[in-house]
Amino acid sequence: MTGESSQVYEIISGNFELEEVNEITIEEIQKILTARIREMLDTNLEKLLHILYRIDVSQKKTDVIFNSPFKDEIAEDLAAAVIERQLEKIETRKKYSSK
Repeated sequence: MTGESSQVYEIISGNFELEEVNEITIEEIQKILTARIREMLDTNLEKLLHILYRIDVSQKKTDVIFNSPFKDEIAEDLAAAVIERQLEKIETRKKYSSK
């Protein structure tokens, strides 16, 4: 899992302007990303939406998430969706690169 979590962090750290790390777990990524997204909800929603679009988090999923009245919940759910999407991309790459 460490390999996958490192790959996920590498991908999202560039998009969300996060500090580089050597070792990280999915749970740690969730915490860091939730805090960053929470900050972006207040300071740069347009950039956040652009990132979500660029990394291909489904519009249907984000629409449901943004219906919550609680920003902390929105941030946490968006972070989970971003991580989930990156894990899907990694699995897809593995599947097709091994053929």
